[in-house]
Amino acid sequence: MLPHTLRNTPASAGTQLQVAIDGPVGSTWTATATGERRSPAEAPAGRAAASVRLEPDSTWRLCTRGIDPDTALARARINGDHQLAAAACRIVSIVS
Repeated sequence: MLPHTLRNTPASAGTQLQVAIDGPVGSTWTATATGERRSPAEAPAGRAAASVRLEPDSTWRLCTRGIDPDTALARARINGDHQLAAAACRIVSIVS
C-alpha cells in the first residue's frame, strides 16, 4: 500500500505523491501527507509534489521484488520531487 511505503518519508502536511500505471489495466493512486501519516486521496490537477508513471510490467516486478527499486526508478517517468518519487519505488505488495 502506498501510504505504508511512504511512512518514513518526511513531507509537509498536504504534500501529495501521485503514482500512475499505464495501459488498459492501469490506474492512478495519490497519497497525501497528513502530519505524520499518509492518506489515500485524489490530487487536484497539477498539485502533486511528485508523480511517478510506470508500465505494468515494471510495476508488478517492483511490487514482487522481481526488480529492485533503483531499476524501477530508472524505468519510471518522474515529475517533481525526485526523493519523494524514489520513496514510492520502494513499494512491496503481495499478489495472490
